Amino acid sequence: MTTVARCPSLLALGVLCCSIATSQTPAPTFYSRDVCVKVKEGRERDFSAYLQDVPVKLAKVRLDAGRIASYTIAEAVAPAGRAARCDYHIVTGYEGFPPEAPSPEQTAADMKKVGISITREAMISKRDELSYLVGVDVWAYWARVGTPRKGGYARINYDKVHPGMGAEWVTLETTGWQQLAEAASKEYGTSWRVATLAMPGGNSLPYNVMTVDIFPSWEAFGKGLPTRALWNKVHPDRDMSATMTRLAEVRDRPRVDTVKLIEVMTR
Repeated sequence: MTTVARCPSLLALGVLCCSIATSQTPAPTFYSRDVCVKVKEGRERDFSAYLQDVPVKLAKVRLDAGRIASYTIAEAVAPAGRAARCDYHIVTGYEGFPPEAPSPEQTAADMKKVGISITREAMISKRDELSYLVGVDVWAYWARVGTPRKGGYARINYDKVHPGMGAEWVTLETTGWQQLAEAASKEYGTSWRVATLAMPGGNSLPYNVMTVDIFPSWEAFGKGLPTRALWNKVHPDRDMSATMTRLAEVRDRPRVDTVKLIEVMTR
């Protein structure tokens, strides 16, 4: 019982979280709840306005109260439209495993505090009129480098780690690419994330881990990074090709999505 409480990612990858946490890599302390939303056809402009009028205002209240650590809205760039699984990712960050969703009473109180005049029920009705929920992912973060900016672009790399190779995947990312990401963040203003899927779980899922490459602008996204030069700078005695080859052996990459960060708020 105690072991499960310390390792919520147990739900997703069997003993992955706990086996990693008992090695040299500390257990994750930052989590996010990623809500995947599709907008109903022809209601894109209305939904964009709704996001600013209601969810963003509620997030500000919750940030100020210390109940959440960050809040990000990302809009699909590629794929987009009907090809996109999510038109928007609404991502709330937490220091520790996410709490239960706010109660109706707490939500109503937050709405009153921020000056939203409609009722909670009317808010839900408006949301459902404009959009529908695709799913929710809860992520546990093993490394977070840099601070993303509003207006930036992110490449979300969805990977599926092979059975029994989760600990090695995290080690390869956090002892290899993380140092490159830290150097890139200082020099180019980029950010980087590495996370394992805490919920949902099961072998049938198409992905169970992700890395996120975040750029401050579309121009920076298009230019990319001089990865070989950065690698040689931070790992002068380690072969980049060998590390990348091993990464390709321990995981598959079924999907890569590009999104624009239209809202970024942190404490």
